[in-house]
Amino acid sequence: MDKKPRFPFLKLHYVAIREVLNTLDPIDYINFSKTSKSCRHLSTIKKPYKVKLVFAEFPLISFRNENPIEYIVRWTENREEDGTREFWEYESFDNLYKYSENSLDALKEFKEFYLYVKSLMSVEIDEVAWFMSDFNELCGKDVDWLRSNAPEFPTLFVHGFRQLSIELQYILDNVKVTNILEIYVSLSLFEYNEKPLPLRIPDTIEELRIVYGSWITLDFIMNLKLRRLAFRDTYLTSQEMNVFCKSWIEMKSHHSLERFEINVSNREDFIAIGLGDIPYRMGPLRPGPYPSYVPVQGSFEVTRDDGLTASICTYLFVSGFTVIMYTRLPDLN
Repeated sequence: MDKKPRFPFLKLHYVAIREVLNTLDPIDYINFSKTSKSCRHLSTIKKPYKVKLVFAEFPLISFRNENPIEYIVRWTENREEDGTREFWEYESFDNLYKYSENSLDALKEFKEFYLYVKSLMSVEIDEVAWFMSDFNELCGKDVDWLRSNAPEFPTLFVHGFRQLSIELQYILDNVKVTNILEIYVSLSLFEYNEKPLPLRIPDTIEELRIVYGSWITLDFIMNLKLRRLAFRDTYLTSQEMNVFCKSWIEMKSHHSLERFEINVSNREDFIAIGLGDIPYRMGPLRPGPYPSYVPVQGSFEVTRDDGLTASICTYLFVSGFTVIMYTRLPDLN
């Protein structure tokens, strides 16, 4: 059987070639650029994408723009998956798998791949996720690599189980996050005689969320000057919550606060003690930020000394009760 002649794509007019390249998704565009020197020379279209980097045992990089599909390159230890593409319809993920013999090689290839993409396309790092438990020890050189190749980025997620606070602090000290920092890390009780040191939080961010917050103290919270705060698994008392609320009302702290969220062990105690000597009026039932937050009765409306009103709401959550204090709802001020 005679082979069909190959279509002379590279002999097309440059304008026609650019039109074809414009239709390619980022994965196909990158693969095309690697086909030959001629293809790399033609790949001059700076396709704009937001990029997410995930540092894990087998890392990944994802590409997003106004297209609802997220394109993901995933490193894998399964040789049979190498070069395959798989579409996850529920999440709208289009995945390309790359085989690596071990996690060290995978991380090296991941970094080289990002640098190549950076030179090829108009990419901007939008998110970084770091899974500390996937590394036997802190990869300081990887943190340094991130700092040198991404001087700043909007969002950082850090995950880990029983990690040393000094190693988590190294990450926080050596990258610049400009908007959201979310820490899902349980700290080791071994290093500081069952009392982990409070973390130093960068003042460049707007929003902080900490889960596994057993180490969080009132002093730690009072020293933060961020717009949005959320804490879970803390041991703050209703008396301490009273101090926080009064400090905001009297304009002694948290002047720019828009939202404050924290777990409470007992809703009745919070109302009786946390709000006990604070003037308030009952407000409407306010929906939670996510479906898993079930509102309990109405809200407690309190007014700051400058006239700004906040709505304090209680929610039934998976692990107990949560209090959220809103100061920027449309119907409040």
